[in-house]
Amino acid sequence: MLTNMLQFELRYWLKRPMVWVFLLLNTLLVFFAVTSDNVTIGQSYGSVHKNAPFVLQGMYGNMSIIMLLMSTAFMQGAALRDFNNNTHQIIFSTPLRKFPYLMGRYLGACIIALIPLLGVTLAGILGSFAPWVAPEQLGPLNLSGDLWGMLLFGIPNTLLIGAIIFGIATLTRSTIGSFIGALGVLVGYGVAVSQTSDLDSEYIAMLVDPFGLSTFQIITKYWTVAEKNTMTLGAHPMMLLNRAIWLGAGALIWFLTYTRFSFTLRNKKKKKQADTAEEVASTTSVALPKVALQQGFGVYFRQMLSQARLDFMGVIKGAPFLVILLFGILNMAPGIASVNGSYGLDLYPVTYRIIDNIRGSMYLSVIAILIFYSGALIWKERDAKADEIYGSLPYPNWVPVISKILAMTGIIAALQLISILTGVVAQTIKGYTNFELGVYFKELMVLDLLGFFFVAVLSMLFHTLINNKYLAYFAVVAFLIVNAFIWLPLDVFSNMLSFGATPNYTYSDMNGFGPFIPGLVWFNLYWFLFSLLLIGGTVFFWVRGKDTVWKNRRQAAAAGFRQSRWPMIGLLGLWVLTAGFVFYNTQMLNDYDTPKASRKLSAAYEKTFSYLEKQPQPHIVDAKYEIDLYPEARDLDVKAQLHLTNNSSQPIDTMVVNLIDDFETEITIEGARLVREEADFQMQFYAFEPALQPGDTISMQYTGKIDHRGFENEVSNTSIVPNGSFFNNTEITPSFGYQKSREISEKRYRKKYDLPEQEAMPSLQRECADAYVCRHHYLGLHADWVTAETTISTAKGQTAVAPGSLVRKWEEGDRAYFQYKLDHPSMNFYSFISADYEVEREKWQDVDVEVYYQEGHEYNVENMASSIRNSLAYYSKNFSPYRHKQARIIEFPRYASFAQAFPGTMPYSEGIGFIAEIEEDQKDVDMVYYVVAHEMAHQWWAHQVIGSGMQGATLLSETLAQYSALMVMEETYGQERIHKFLKYEVDSYLRGRGRETEREKPLLEVYANQGYIHYRKGSAVMYYLKEMIGEDRVNAALRSVIDSFAYRQPPYPNAHHLVDAFRAQTPDSLQYLITDMFETITLFDNRVQEPAYRKLDNGKYEVNFTAYATKFRADSLGTETEIPIRDYIDVAVFAEPEEDEERGRVLHQERLLIQKKETPVKIVVDERPYEVGFDPNYYLIDRMPDDNVQRVKSE
Repeated sequence: MLTNMLQFELRYWLKRPMVWVFLLLNTLLVFFAVTSDNVTIGQSYGSVHKNAPFVLQGMYGNMSIIMLLMSTAFMQGAALRDFNNNTHQIIFSTPLRKFPYLMGRYLGACIIALIPLLGVTLAGILGSFAPWVAPEQLGPLNLSGDLWGMLLFGIPNTLLIGAIIFGIATLTRSTIGSFIGALGVLVGYGVAVSQTSDLDSEYIAMLVDPFGLSTFQIITKYWTVAEKNTMTLGAHPMMLLNRAIWLGAGALIWFLTYTRFSFTLRNKKKKKQADTAEEVASTTSVALPKVALQQGFGVYFRQMLSQARLDFMGVIKGAPFLVILLFGILNMAPGIASVNGSYGLDLYPVTYRIIDNIRGSMYLSVIAILIFYSGALIWKERDAKADEIYGSLPYPNWVPVISKILAMTGIIAALQLISILTGVVAQTIKGYTNFELGVYFKELMVLDLLGFFFVAVLSMLFHTLINNKYLAYFAVVAFLIVNAFIWLPLDVFSNMLSFGATPNYTYSDMNGFGPFIPGLVWFNLYWFLFSLLLIGGTVFFWVRGKDTVWKNRRQAAAAGFRQSRWPMIGLLGLWVLTAGFVFYNTQMLNDYDTPKASRKLSAAYEKTFSYLEKQPQPHIVDAKYEIDLYPEARDLDVKAQLHLTNNSSQPIDTMVVNLIDDFETEITIEGARLVREEADFQMQFYAFEPALQPGDTISMQYTGKIDHRGFENEVSNTSIVPNGSFFNNTEITPSFGYQKSREISEKRYRKKYDLPEQEAMPSLQRECADAYVCRHHYLGLHADWVTAETTISTAKGQTAVAPGSLVRKWEEGDRAYFQYKLDHPSMNFYSFISADYEVEREKWQDVDVEVYYQEGHEYNVENMASSIRNSLAYYSKNFSPYRHKQARIIEFPRYASFAQAFPGTMPYSEGIGFIAEIEEDQKDVDMVYYVVAHEMAHQWWAHQVIGSGMQGATLLSETLAQYSALMVMEETYGQERIHKFLKYEVDSYLRGRGRETEREKPLLEVYANQGYIHYRKGSAVMYYLKEMIGEDRVNAALRSVIDSFAYRQPPYPNAHHLVDAFRAQTPDSLQYLITDMFETITLFDNRVQEPAYRKLDNGKYEVNFTAYATKFRADSLGTETEIPIRDYIDVAVFAEPEEDEERGRVLHQERLLIQKKETPVKIVVDERPYEVGFDPNYYLIDRMPDDNVQRVKSE
C-alpha cells in the first residue's frame, strides 16, 4: 500500500505545472549566478570559478533554504489535499492505514520537492558552456559538487523541512499553519546562526545549524582559491554529525505527527440551544420600524472605518498573527540585546543601532505578514462564502478597498510599535536611557511604514486583478524578487523606476537625517501618489458578485473610471507634476553616471590618455587655502595658492590639470596658458612658454565653488553637511597628470573593453630601475613634503579644524574664522572638518592632545586620549620624535566607518569607537584604544616614511602601523589580549585567501588593496618576529629605516629596505624567519598528539605528548607544497583555568627546534597539568589551529 500511495503522489505532482515552473525558476536563477556578475548565490567571488564544485555544492545549501516556500507548497498540498477538495470524509472512511497514507504522501512530496533543486545542476552544466562568460571565470565541468550538494544539503534539508511543514499541516489541517511553520524554520535558523557567529562558538554553530550551511562554511573557511576550484566537501565528520542530528530531529517530528494523526473529524462546540417547549414555541408579534436608507460620503466613510476596525482586530487577535509576531520578536531579541562590533566588541545600544537590528531581524516577519494578510483580507469574504452578501450591500467599491488597505496599514503600524517597544525595553535593560523616540518614529513609523504601505497596495492590486489567491501570492513574491534584481543588469539606477525605491540614507547622531531629507520627502511623495493611483485601479477592478469574466470586469472598471474621472485625472496630474519635478532634480539638475557609463568613460580615458602616465608634472611644495564653508546650505568656496616645482630631470612643456567634479573652477598658472580642454574627462591642458626647467618653481591660483542645488537620486556628497563636514584637500583642489585610479581594475571588464592585462601595482624593484615609480609614493598625489596654511570660516557655533596649529580664531557676524599652519613639512594629504564639538584637552610634553566629540558621545573620550598619550610616549622613545604640536582625534558622522590619519589629525567615525562599550574588567580586545594607536602610528609610518608606488608599499605603512599599535596595546593590557587579537587577525587572513580577486602575494610584494595581507597577516608576522628576535631588535631596525628615509625627498624607499633592516637585526639561526614571513607564503599544520601525564614519586608531574608539525609553501592561488621543517616552535603546559578564564596559568613554556614531523616532548611540572600546547599562542600561520592546544589525560 505504501508503494501505491507513493506512486499516486508522484503521478499527481508530475502532472502539475507548478513543479516544472519551480524547476525553471531555479535553473534561471542559478544560471544567472553562474553566467552573470549581477547575481550572487553562495561563495562565488574573486578568482573562484563560478561553476567550481565548491560553489555549486554551496548553492545546493543556499537553494534548499531559498526553496523553503516551494517545499511548503508541496508539503501542505500533500497534507491538505483531501480537505481542500472536500474528499477527506470519503478517504477517512476507507480501510487505509496511517503509516502508508502519511509516509506515501510525505515521501512523494519530498521527492517532488527535490526536482526544482536539480536546477542547480542544470544551470551549472548550461553555464559552463556560456560563450559570453570570460574563460578565466569558469572551470572544467565537475559534477562532484552537485552530487555532494544533493547528499549533504538537498536530501537532508528537504526531509527535515518536509517533516516540519508536513507535520504542522497534517495536525492543524490549516494552510496558514504550514505557512507559520515555514516562517518558524527561517526564524529558528536565523537565531541559531546569529548567536553562534563568534570564533569561540564555532563548534556549537556547526551543530545547531539545521541546514548545515554554517557547518559547511566553517569547515571550508580557510580553503584557498585553488582548493575551492577543485575540491568538494565530502563525508567530513562534523558535517555528518550535523546531518545525523537534524535528520534525527526530522524523524522525531515525523514520528510525533504519525502518533498524533487520526482518521477522525474534529467536533466543534455547538452553541447551547433552548430546550424547553415553551421557549421553542413562544412567539411575539412586534411592529418593525420603517427604515430610511441613508447614503452619502459621510455614511460610506463611517462604514469604511468600521470595516477597517473589524478587519484590523480580526487579524491582530488571531492566533496566526500572534505566532508570527512571536517568531519576529524571538528573532529580534537576541540581536538588540547584544549589539556587537568587530572582534567581539560590545557597542552601546544607541537608537540607530537598535533600528538597524530591528530591520535585520523583525522585517522577515513583517514582510511575511504583509504578503499573507494583504491577500487574506482581499479573499476574506470569499473564503467565508459571504462574498455575495457583501457584494450586494449598498456601498461603493472604494469602501471595502480602502478599509482593507487601512487595516493592513494598521497591522504593520502595530508591528512597528511593538518593535519600538521591544527596542526601548532592550535599551532600558542595558542601562541606556537616551531612547530618541523621535528617531524611532521617523524611521519606523514614517519611512519604513510608507515602504510597507506601497507593497501592501501593490499586493492588493495583484490579488484583485489576478483573482486567484495562490497565483496572486506567487505573482507578488515574483514581482518583488524581479524588482530587486532586474535593474542592476539593465544598468538602471533611477529610484523613479524601481517600485517603491527611495534614496538610501544614513541617520547620524551628529547630523540627524542631514542631506537626505529632500530626496526622501519627494520620492516618498512620488510613490505615495502612485500608490493612490494603484488603489484607484483596485477600486475599479474590485470583484463583486460571481461575474469574474475579464471582459465584463474591464467594462465595469471603465464605467467606474468615467464616474470618478475628475478626481482620478486630478490625482494623475498631481503625480505627473511630482514626477516631473523629481525627474528635473535627479536627472537634469543633478545627473549621474551609471556604473556601466562610468566604466565606458574610464576605458576611454585610459585608451586616450595613458601615454601621459609617465610624463613628469610639477609637484606641490606649498599651499595656502582660504575656505568658506556654509554647512546649512552645503555650499563651499575655496581659494588656493599653490607653489609647484619641477623636481624631475627634464623640462616640462605641458601641465595636465584634473578638475573636481561639480565644482565651478577658475585656474591661473604662472607662465602657462590653457591650450586644450576635455570636458568629458574634466581635464585641462596648459602649455608652458617657455618650458618649465628642472628646479624651477611657479605659482598657481585656484578658485573653486560648489553649490548644492535641489536633490539627487542618491546623495553623492556627504562630505559637506550641516554638522560634521569632513573633506580632504584632494576633494577640493585639482590633481595633476594621468590618474591611475581612474582606470578599470577588474580583469573581466578590462577584457570586455579591450584593455591590456595589468597588475594592481608595478612590480617590486630592489634598485630604482624605473625612475618614475621610485620618485612617486604609492598615494600618487604629485607632491612630496609640503607646507600649508589655511584660513577657514564656518557657521558661528561650529569649530573648524585644518592641518597644523591654530594660529588665531575670531568671529564676524554669523561666521566663525580659524587660521591654521602646519608645524612641519608633511605629506600633501590633510583634512578639513567642521562641527559643533565638545573638546577634551590634555598635554603630553609640549604636544596638545585633543579629542573633538559630539555631546553625548563621551563614553570613550578619556580612553582615546590615553591611547594618544601612550602612543606618543612609545613611538617617540622607540622610533623618532613626533613632528607636530598637536595630536587630534575628531569625530565625524557615520557615513563612513573608518579612522584615518592626516598630519597631526585623525578623524574617527562616530559609528565605531565613540559608541563602543568598554568595561574596565573586560577581557575582549579594546578596539577603540587599538585603532587610535594604529592611526597615531601612521604619524610615523606614512607621514614620516612612505613607500614608493610599487608592490610592498603598504608593508611600510599599514603593517608597521599594526605592529606599533600592538606594542602600545601590549604595554597597557598585557599579552593575553594580544593573543586573542592575533587569533582574529589570523582567522581573517586565512579567510581572505579564499576571496582573493587577483593573486595572493607575499608580504614583501603585497598590493595596496590586499588588506587581508598587510593588516591581518602583517599583525601576526610582526608580532611573531618580535617574539623571536626581541622587541629591541625590531625597533632598532625600524629606527634605522626612519633615520634613512624620514621626510626624505624622492626616490622613496621600498619594501626591500625594510626587510633588509630586519635581516640585519636577525641572528643567523633565525634568518629563515625573514624568508618564511616576508618573502614567501608559508603555512604550518601544527598539532598536539597523544597528550598524557603521570604523577611522579616526588609529587611532580611528567607530561608526554607528540608535537606534530608540517611546513608548506603556497603559490599565489593557494596550491601547497610541503617543505622540510627546521623551525623554533613554542611548547607549553597549562594549569586548569580559573572561572571565566579561557586558559590557565603557564606551568612551563620553552622553545624547541623542530626538525621532523613528529617530535616526542617530555616536560616535568610542579602542578597537575590541564592542557598542553604546541605553538599555543598561534604565532605561526596554521590553517587548523584548533588542535594546537589539547586537554591532557592521566596515563
